[in-house]
Amino acid sequence: MPTSHYFPQYHKGYSGEQALYQNLVDEQIKLYGTDIYYLPRAVVKDGRIDDIIRSEFRSQFQIEMLLQNVEGFNENSEFISKFGLRITDEIVFRVSKRRWEIAVGDYNADDIDIAERPNEGDLLYYPLTQDLYEIKFVNKEDPFYQFGDIQFFKITAELYEMGSDKFSTDVGEVDEVELKLDPSIFLVLAEGGTGSYVYGETVTGDQSTFTGQVASYNAGTRKLELINTNGDFIVGELLTGSESDAQHTLESFDSLDIGNTQYDQNRDIEDDGDDIIDWTESNPYGEYGNFTGSF
Repeated sequence: MPTSHYFPQYHKGYSGEQALYQNLVDEQIKLYGTDIYYLPRAVVKDGRIDDIIRSEFRSQFQIEMLLQNVEGFNENSEFISKFGLRITDEIVFRVSKRRWEIAVGDYNADDIDIAERPNEGDLLYYPLTQDLYEIKFVNKEDPFYQFGDIQFFKITAELYEMGSDKFSTDVGEVDEVELKLDPSIFLVLAEGGTGSYVYGETVTGDQSTFTGQVASYNAGTRKLELINTNGDFIVGELLTGSESDAQHTLESFDSLDIGNTQYDQNRDIEDDGDDIIDWTESNPYGEYGNFTGSF
């Protein structure tokens, strides 16, 4: 027995009802939603072995989204795993499919390919909480073809865990998050030198040619904090600021002393490891002491 034509299944021939529902969705999100910064992820790879070096967020665009879990983060946001306490505060947004297509169409993506839907791994900046959220899952079929079409995407995101990713979005409040939370390294400068380094500028070593971005500088303690370093500097080399033209000589640094966090244990693990393994031996893992053979 065929289905009743009095109750249509809303296929392509019933675009009127689908458009009406889409208009109502768009209007609700515009009335009760928030303008969210969407940051596409660009992956930087090593051309020789096609290995991912880091991720960069070089651009952004704004689009309105509706916050679904208005009562707070989802349940089970804190749990204990075998690696210790893990905090995965989840936030859920809904974004109009039609508005997404328009925003992406108007967006000049340069060398970044923006898909027909939000991508897992991309970031959202929520101005209300001033936090970055990483998209973990995009449900594009909830509800399942209401009126025979998809009107919005449901985005589930978690608080972004800052790594060594680089931000250059030209949005001050977004790029500021990187300077505050990105893992950093402290350099101790020798007495003397000229000028003071400027917050956010690039510092270059004259011998190593490695660079870093200034997160903080204390002239009294002669400590320079850098993020986004691309290698280890050389003790004794001159560090020059790109904007301030400040020049100071590097006296010492500890590559295992990570700034912007009170939980790092790199130095403790290194020191404890030195007490266990005698690195003066050429064969510290063998049973017969120093290895004197040749390869």
